[in-house]
Amino acid sequence: MSKVAVVDIDNTLWQFCDALYEKLRKVNQNFPPPESWTHWDLWESYCSKDDFFKAINEIHFNQDSDQYLPYPQAEGFLSSLRGSGYRITIASHRSPHFREQTERWLQKHGLVYDELHLSFHKTRLFDMFTDVVVDDAPQVLEKAVESGARAVGLLFPWNQAYSKNGFSLHDDLNEVLSHILGK
Repeated sequence: MSKVAVVDIDNTLWQFCDALYEKLRKVNQNFPPPESWTHWDLWESYCSKDDFFKAINEIHFNQDSDQYLPYPQAEGFLSSLRGSGYRITIASHRSPHFREQTERWLQKHGLVYDELHLSFHKTRLFDMFTDVVVDDAPQVLEKAVESGARAVGLLFPWNQAYSKNGFSLHDDLNEVLSHILGK
């Protein structure tokens, strides 16, 4: 039986926060840069909820454009997971309406996976068969730990304060891979 890895897309396989920052600066030029994003509701002082989600949806709608590139290590990371016996579920907190764009982006960049799950409830995937969850969101990583999975992600300002909550955070995908594979 293969092991199961649930892997996020945004801020895990590519630098989503930079694209979001560009969009939000068009709404309000005073929007702070990603390195100061230490809490999830930071947008409330700078734009409306509608503007915030419109910016996110625009990015996801255009995910397959040439401007949204994965991290250089993303292809090797996923290939190495698969080569180490993991079944990979890509799970993104986004509307299922963006499935085609997301599939094209993954294929275009050689990002291997076995299943694609797009919803606003990806933590429902975590069960006793989930071996590892790779994500940037602390609440997602905490749910993974609660389900008994190993939880790991990339280190960002918004998750740094939570790094002692049973999951590990790393500087790049090579470090994440080494942690998962125990190297």
